Amino acid sequence: MKIEDGMLENKEFLKAIIDGIRDQILVIDNQYRIEEVNEALLNRIGKQKKEIIGKYCYKVLHDDDKPCHILNHLCPVQEVLKTGKPCEVLHTHYEKQLSYYRVIAYPILDKNGVVTRVIEMARDITKWKKRGDQIYHTQKLIFLGKLTAGLAHELNNPLGVILGFSDLLLEKTDPGSKNHQILKTIERQGLNCKRIVEDLLNFARRPETDSYSVDVNASINRVLSVVEDILLREQIVIVRNFDEEIPNARGDSGRLQQVFIHIITNAVLSMQEGGRLTVCTRLDNSGHNVEVIFNSTGDEISKEYRDKIFGPFSTTIDDGAGIGIGLSASHDIVADYDGDISFKTVTDEEDKDRKGSTFTVVLPAVSLEK
Repeated sequence: MKIEDGMLENKEFLKAIIDGIRDQILVIDNQYRIEEVNEALLNRIGKQKKEIIGKYCYKVLHDDDKPCHILNHLCPVQEVLKTGKPCEVLHTHYEKQLSYYRVIAYPILDKNGVVTRVIEMARDITKWKKRGDQIYHTQKLIFLGKLTAGLAHELNNPLGVILGFSDLLLEKTDPGSKNHQILKTIERQGLNCKRIVEDLLNFARRPETDSYSVDVNASINRVLSVVEDILLREQIVIVRNFDEEIPNARGDSGRLQQVFIHIITNAVLSMQEGGRLTVCTRLDNSGHNVEVIFNSTGDEISKEYRDKIFGPFSTTIDDGAGIGIGLSASHDIVADYDGDISFKTVTDEEDKDRKGSTFTVVLPAVSLEK
């Protein structure tokens, strides 16, 4: 009895150790059947132990009817059974959200050196992976900023010459002549290039950030007063839905107006046949943030651009009207004030009556009392 009691105690002790490990652990036999798991694995898949013991690992974990065969996802269990050596891989899972797992598999050998079982351990490294990606992205942006600044300065000189001579020739050309029309086209496109260069310089420039108290409603009204004539000419109706009681938000009025202009510009370009732009301000449910919501009834943003819409040089505009740094710069400006900017788009297939895109800017609220 003492021996049996000791074995039982050791078994419970070993189980407590395994269940105390946050990594997900499975023991799988050489026929891919699950023999043992720990609590971390059960919590992830939302099943009880009795539901999966004896079941095939590929069925339980991937809902597949045969061993894993995805080309870019090496199965560590297969590899260990084949080589008899430990195997480590990085797996990507698409469950409720994108997750990354570091998976290590170890062989259990019999006395003849044959693999009879495989111990598989999986660790969720999503936070570390995203943090590393953010650092890499920041390094790319620093390099890109230096590159674009140099490029912009190099382009400014020849552009100045082109615009100067086109202006000089326009003064000497009959306004009704064909040559005058050609020169006006050159001037117009030159000015467009100049604006793009200015955008590049603004993108490359990283000013010191001071946090101010901004009246968001007043800032949006100033922007709308500037673009109102353009919107009316494009047959776009403006709907204001402002909460007049919201507190000020953290940010600089001038920089935030750049953000609002970039968002409105994208909305206008998506409504080629007119539409409605609704601008809403409100305090979020927590009471700690001011939300500014821009909803446009134009074309939805294509799937191709959704994941990279806030990336530099990503644009949905095909007519040369921009180079795709407005929303990227907007994202950086809002982030400077500990805010966030996001979007969602509704397609015809999802809801024809609500087709369009919504951009939401979230900024920390600040007290009006000093």
